[in-house]
Amino acid sequence: MTLMQTHGVPPHPQNFEIWFNYASGHNPDLKKSMDDLISSGDGFNGEHTDELYAQFFSIMAEGIQVSEAANILDDQLQRLMSALNDADGNTQNFGTALAEFTGALQTGGEGDLRAALAQVVTATTEMRSRNSTLETQLEDSVGEIRQLRDDLDTMRHEAFTDALTGIANRKMFDHELMRLAAESREAQSELCLLMLDIDHFKQFNDNYGHQIGDQVLKLLAATVKECVKGRDIPARYGGEEFSVILPATDLQSAVTLAEQIRQAIGSKKVVNKQTNQDLGRITVSIGAGQFVAGEPLGELIRRADEAMYLAKNTGRNRVASEEGISHTRLSDMAETG
Repeated sequence: MTLMQTHGVPPHPQNFEIWFNYASGHNPDLKKSMDDLISSGDGFNGEHTDELYAQFFSIMAEGIQVSEAANILDDQLQRLMSALNDADGNTQNFGTALAEFTGALQTGGEGDLRAALAQVVTATTEMRSRNSTLETQLEDSVGEIRQLRDDLDTMRHEAFTDALTGIANRKMFDHELMRLAAESREAQSELCLLMLDIDHFKQFNDNYGHQIGDQVLKLLAATVKECVKGRDIPARYGGEEFSVILPATDLQSAVTLAEQIRQAIGSKKVVNKQTNQDLGRITVSIGAGQFVAGEPLGELIRRADEAMYLAKNTGRNRVASEEGISHTRLSDMAETG
């Protein structure tokens, strides 16, 4: 509560959850994101709060949606089982009527035969009616289940996509990095990570406003997406920081790709779409790290991040790899912007 007061954060439940977890230190990624925001001096507005909550706590809301979808699916399956049980019972009744009719043909007289025939006609009519009802129920249930599958696909896409840039969000980044690291260990293949940060982004935002800043973020995401291919996964790591997961890629190839990305971004002009004013160009600093089998993934992220700060501290608009990191922790003297 003291921290929230110090930073002028309204004490509503969503903010309290964010700051409680920050103060506890149990979520290192949340702590880093908030430390970056604090050091930037931008303050905590509603947009920051919503972004932090969506990134680190929205899984609860998604869990509720998935639970509701599961309940709908369970209801549809129950309806299907009930309809199939009714159909099975009706088939047994029809079989009994046919057996009785067969017996009447063999042993019965004309009266018995007529009665058995009437019973078969009645059973046939009932079965046709029930089958028609069953067919309708099955069509309805299949349609609802298909719609539910589409809704779940949409929900999953939205849960793992950054709303602003359209590329993978932090949650997707964490999920895919864990998955690909496991594959790398099992197949004994290489895995690299790029961390990208826009140079002087705070200054750009201050000069031209957040709408232009959002336009820059979209431009960067689109450019990175154009440069990667295959199984490479570009993601918005947080704020103006982006990442690219590079499976089956050695460190030198990762550095080469990073250089291509840096040049591609540097060649793009930023234009105010409303006024058509040329706002110049943006540059990025990029760090590359290579996964070592058995290490915590936080170590890989740390090395790539420190390599990125090395690129910033040696002039910006350049690429550095973990091989250039000195024994001194560069993160302790890292600049922002």
